[in-house]
Amino acid sequence: MAEPDAEGRPLLARAAERLGLSASAWHRTLRVARTLADLDDSDAVCRLHIAEALSYRRPLTRSMLAA
Repeated sequence: MAEPDAEGRPLLARAAERLGLSASAWHRTLRVARTLADLDDSDAVCRLHIAEALSYRRPLTRSMLAA
């Protein structure tokens, strides 16, 4: 499993809290970040990769917020 670096872990934790990420969404974000790190030829999942992975999430709609 992909592990974020020391700078990426707090970013992912804050995003999980603010966006209400489920465990599966957390894991999916890490998988996308790991793919981005691979495309970047990086051994580590850095803060930049996590930020980019989070940017690909669908924005919440009003109907999703009301549910």
